[in-house]
Amino acid sequence: MLNKTSEQQDVAALTVSQLFRSGHYTIPIYQRNYAWGQEEIEQLIQDIWDVARQNRGDNHYFIGSLVVAQRGLERYETIDGQQRHTTLSILLAVLKHAFDLALPDITNINLHFDCRDKSDATLSSLFEHGCVPGDENVVESTVWRAWKIMVSFIRKMDIDRPAFLRYLLENVVVLRVTVPADTDLNHYFEIMNNRGEQLEKHEILKARLMDKLDSSASELERIAFATVWDACANMQRYVPLSVHHSIRDRWFGHKWNVIPQDFDDLLHASLKVKTPEESRTLHDIIRHPKGSLPEAAISSKTDEEHPGNFGSVITFPNFLLQVLRLMERNTPLDDKRLLDTFTTSDPDPRQFIMRLLKCRMLFDRYIIKRENDDDWSLKALTRYEKSFSYTSTFAPAEKASLRERNIPINQNAIMLLSMFHVSFPAQIYKYWLNGALYWLDKYAEPGQMNINGRDYLNYLENMANHFLLDRITETPGEQLYDFDEMENAPVCFPTHFDETPLHNGTGVQNYIFNRLDYLLWLNLKNKRQFSGVDMQYIEKRLDNFTFTFRTSVEHYSPQHPMNNELPLERSQGLEKGVDNFGNLCLISHSNNSKLSNYSPVAKKEHYEKSTHAESLKQVFMMSYDSWGHAAVENILHHKNMMVNVLLYRH
Repeated sequence: MLNKTSEQQDVAALTVSQLFRSGHYTIPIYQRNYAWGQEEIEQLIQDIWDVARQNRGDNHYFIGSLVVAQRGLERYETIDGQQRHTTLSILLAVLKHAFDLALPDITNINLHFDCRDKSDATLSSLFEHGCVPGDENVVESTVWRAWKIMVSFIRKMDIDRPAFLRYLLENVVVLRVTVPADTDLNHYFEIMNNRGEQLEKHEILKARLMDKLDSSASELERIAFATVWDACANMQRYVPLSVHHSIRDRWFGHKWNVIPQDFDDLLHASLKVKTPEESRTLHDIIRHPKGSLPEAAISSKTDEEHPGNFGSVITFPNFLLQVLRLMERNTPLDDKRLLDTFTTSDPDPRQFIMRLLKCRMLFDRYIIKRENDDDWSLKALTRYEKSFSYTSTFAPAEKASLRERNIPINQNAIMLLSMFHVSFPAQIYKYWLNGALYWLDKYAEPGQMNINGRDYLNYLENMANHFLLDRITETPGEQLYDFDEMENAPVCFPTHFDETPLHNGTGVQNYIFNRLDYLLWLNLKNKRQFSGVDMQYIEKRLDNFTFTFRTSVEHYSPQHPMNNELPLERSQGLEKGVDNFGNLCLISHSNNSKLSNYSPVAKKEHYEKSTHAESLKQVFMMSYDSWGHAAVENILHHKNMMVNVLLYRH
């Protein structure tokens, strides 16, 4: 062990190697099931590799705590940290079997699930054999899904795998905290469940930036700063609705579509006198809660108290980093480093708060969101004389003129933005959002919210093509994108290019599939006819297509067919056989798990029962009369058609 602290030696810093070489840990039945998804898993792996590259093995990297109660010699009951411990267990199994890396002195998984036989059997089988149990009834789907996410993600990473494993085992550290033997665990759990009441990093950052306001700053300036910060922090509602109703018109104009330009604008606007209620200053509003004011001074509808209706594509800490990145190009989008990043950048608090307010108001209007947990929306907050509502950001009659489109700009923008969002679920990789904010911040009229919808779509399309070009040429470099250069550099796809990145099975980038599905949707909406396929079959399923978080690459003709049938081979021009791009599409993990070994005929029968199309590429594949060994020409026809769509060939 690295060290022990306290007289009772109840805290130990353990490397991953030390954690798995000794001890036995049981996750009790009252703990929730394993629940980490793609974002958490990929974030952990990427974080470890990022630190490994930076430190080159010299320093330790702490990834959190494991709180346990000792139940015997080297036996522990896990109280907190089971999600991370389980993830590390699966990761070791993946590195051992999927990538043939040896695990020195780690002979088994020392994690056991109390009364959860499926979890035990699945984790044990993955570590011992690199596969799930043969009986599907004893497979824990969340653990199996995590394995597949890790395999897919690591294959796509530009990573030195042996170096990654060495750093993981010897430098990644878990802090094991053993609670005293007489601990009241019920009380402990009550405390843990209330941990959300602790200060979050963005609240600490707010205090630090306010402290940086010079000594001459008035109390009113500090109140104005805090008010803007708190309004922007609520990502579930539009900014004006998070500002007290008595100062909204002063800050944002009567129609709530004015963006304050200068920090002093906030201060001066808050001192203007209108009605007795509106004559209250910002200072009054903060210092005197509504309950202490005369009844006449309280609005009958204080909608700033109502919960938000919208689901954001990003958290507030990440949004802070997005804004800082506009001010300082190389800002990382990792919110775990939020405080360190701002300490290094050291922005002027007045300049930052005004940039934050501007970007947040543009974000509200021009970036997609979930409305009431339903589908994607792109709406503007519209103020009327005595009420407000949410209306389409771009007028319904306004059409996108690019490439003779007849699609309303609002609908087109929703599809394009949701394509980006689902392609990069981890917030640390939302460079597309930074590109969109860059353009909105640059071209919004001073003090106003208006932008040209067609120009916005043009820019987003060009950014989408840059992202695609990097991925089909195997040179992803989104962290280095210069959006100024990108804006003025239209993409020209090569006439001839190496298709290898497309014929890579589960290693094909999700973004490639999502970009293709968007382009298929666009072509079909513009009434383009494709030869060699059943257009009527395809068009029936078009209107039900929307972008969802699909993470599994499906082989339409399966890798491991049932009934001892042979998989597609590399013959008759079918490069990489079953892994050929013509045989692949992107669907949800749940559907892929259920149907992965089924024949194309069985899969088609299953999907035709649903009114929802998960993948337009899959719909095209299902439109053929036959698929597989006897129809290699259909697979090649489909592949060529899809490549032509992807690269704008006709």
